[in-house]
Amino acid sequence: MLNFIIYEDNLEMRIIYERVILEFIGRKSDCYRIIPISKFDDSTNKRLDSLDGRKIYILDIEVPGKSGLDLARDIRVKGDWFSQIIIISAFEDFKLDILYGKMLTLDFISKNENNTEKRLLEALSVAYQISSTRQFFSFQQNGELFHLPYRDILYFAKDLNDNYTSIITSSDTYRIKKSISEIEKIVGNDLCFLKTHQSCIINLDNVQSVDLSKSTINFGGKETNLLSREHKKELKERLIHE
Repeated sequence: MLNFIIYEDNLEMRIIYERVILEFIGRKSDCYRIIPISKFDDSTNKRLDSLDGRKIYILDIEVPGKSGLDLARDIRVKGDWFSQIIIISAFEDFKLDILYGKMLTLDFISKNENNTEKRLLEALSVAYQISSTRQFFSFQQNGELFHLPYRDILYFAKDLNDNYTSIITSSDTYRIKKSISEIEKIVGNDLCFLKTHQSCIINLDNVQSVDLSKSTINFGGKETNLLSREHKKELKERLIHE
């Protein structure tokens, strides 16, 4: 899933950005959604954190509740260095704040220029190319194509009594017709994944705690007991050296 987050309080500008996004996405096969946000409130962070998939942010600086620059800082402080951030603003004096703010923004586009839409289209193209080179687990579900970033995956678990495996994230569960062995061939070269059971592969980066006596692995809100005796030692060693 490819998420375009438009953080802009001006309805006219949001409509323009949505039009540019639709022009850009064209015939690409990615499943995508556009999330317009006109102000920051208590539910905004929860809403953004619940989004699975790649994220491309289009942020205005002057937005009620929280500036686009502060939102960009929050995104990076949370450890998300993969999502692409494009700043669009009429306040060009903020360019230096962005440059020295360590926010790793992709581009700054001025609303005062005549080629704002063209610049945004070009920036979206670069953002898409960058995000597409990251490590993603790609699959189809109900006719839709998904690209889940590895960092969003908590674990893979073989479903009982059928040929499906569940992909567990913090907010969703996806079922795909692949075996654990097939998935291991796809993600096995990435050091963040470890097979803990013949029916389970976990993402070490998302492990919050492990109870070896109870054979449970906790991911901060979700857990699995698919931890076999022969994998406990390796799991412990891998976590110690993370």
